[in-house]
Amino acid sequence: QGLALLRAVAVSSGAPIGTITPQQRSEAYSTLEQFKSFDGRVGVAVGLLSSERHVLPGVPTAPGGAADVTAVTKLYALGVLQSFIRKGYADLGEGDRVALRSSVLQAARQLVVASEAASLGEGESRILGNKIAALLGDVAVRDFPQRWTTFISDVFAPGSQGGLWCEPGHADEAQSRTYGSGYGSMIGVKVGLECLKLVVEDCTDSDFNTKISTRRRNDVLIGLNETSSQFLPMFFSLLSEEYGIVCSAKATLAEMSAYLTNAGRTISQMMPEECVQYDIQVRRRDGAARLVSDCLNTIRTFCQTMPLEWMLSSDRQDFVSALLHLLREDTAGLQVSATACLEQLAMRKLEKKDWLRLVSSLPQAVSEANEAAAARVASSRGQMSQTELLVEQFPFHLGLSKMLAQLVSAHLNFITTDKDMLAEQGPNYQMLASHLHLLAEMVGHPSGRICGEQISMWITVLRDPQL
Repeated sequence: QGLALLRAVAVSSGAPIGTITPQQRSEAYSTLEQFKSFDGRVGVAVGLLSSERHVLPGVPTAPGGAADVTAVTKLYALGVLQSFIRKGYADLGEGDRVALRSSVLQAARQLVVASEAASLGEGESRILGNKIAALLGDVAVRDFPQRWTTFISDVFAPGSQGGLWCEPGHADEAQSRTYGSGYGSMIGVKVGLECLKLVVEDCTDSDFNTKISTRRRNDVLIGLNETSSQFLPMFFSLLSEEYGIVCSAKATLAEMSAYLTNAGRTISQMMPEECVQYDIQVRRRDGAARLVSDCLNTIRTFCQTMPLEWMLSSDRQDFVSALLHLLREDTAGLQVSATACLEQLAMRKLEKKDWLRLVSSLPQAVSEANEAAAARVASSRGQMSQTELLVEQFPFHLGLSKMLAQLVSAHLNFITTDKDMLAEQGPNYQMLASHLHLLAEMVGHPSGRICGEQISMWITVLRDPQL
């Protein structure tokens, strides 16, 4: 019976198990439909998910006559469990809930091991990771913090302590073992980031009002706020470590390019051993930048809906300074992601001191970003023109124009109630003047869309009788 289910899953998913006849395909679909109404399907799905590997025998075209169907089988098991959680999870006893949670966490740990060993394809690893993250999120919004008190430590503890997070200070080593465009052993970090992002969205977005009760959402948010001191430092540490890897890899690649130029050669003329070293650095840069981007996507959700103290408190980790610094980094669109995070903060109801900090810091950060872009053009030795740079940076400039305008229009009351600003004197006025000057400079961008993002703000400012 187990082999029949494995074969049905493999056939319906299009796994490479040889030629499939229409009759076999019909039988496979029939088997899966019958399984949906099987009373013990949850227990079977938990068993499939907990198993480290699934092999389908009797496949002549596969090595050794057996096909590895681990990825598609686990995806199917995750789908069965996710469907059950959304309909019948409330009827489970405490023991069954613990067993289900444990099986999903075990599948996540197995995914980390399999991804590190490259026994799963890049696409399979990423898809499985996203599915596991979604399932963990579905369980968390129903059990955390009352029933699943160890949610944060189960997911965000290092692998050596039974969690999914990377070992502190070992991200570069883990990244060097990554193949192609996959995450390798860092897939656990991806799962954790995606899981927490989904939990926050489910508990704050009105689109999910019918998914869980208001009381349950409030309980989860209170639990996250109480445990934020456990995972926010890990997020900040991840940003710092991975961005350091990006900078290190870029510096090494620049040195390699300079060496080739001095030798009168190009990248396409590298020796085989040089190609290997060059590819290692490219893999380090892209892999680390991908994780920074994933981290920023989760932080963007925090900036949008979670307590402002998470991002604006600089007692232990200064996320705002990190976001301002990342405005200069073009790798993997990090400057666009950082701008999106700052935009979410700009639309919140900020304290005046936090607003002044952003207003005063952004002109300098944007100036540094422009200098970094000019340096890239200069280092390209004529391979990149100013027009090409403008096209490349258009998404960044578009988001930047919108964010700068939002920061002013959402906090006009700070301007109209500040006597020094109205009298055009004092340090606060100088900060505002620099910010508005930056906005005015961006109006001269060749694209009208950049200007269009500011129209509403300028109309509001010019129509205010006090301004």
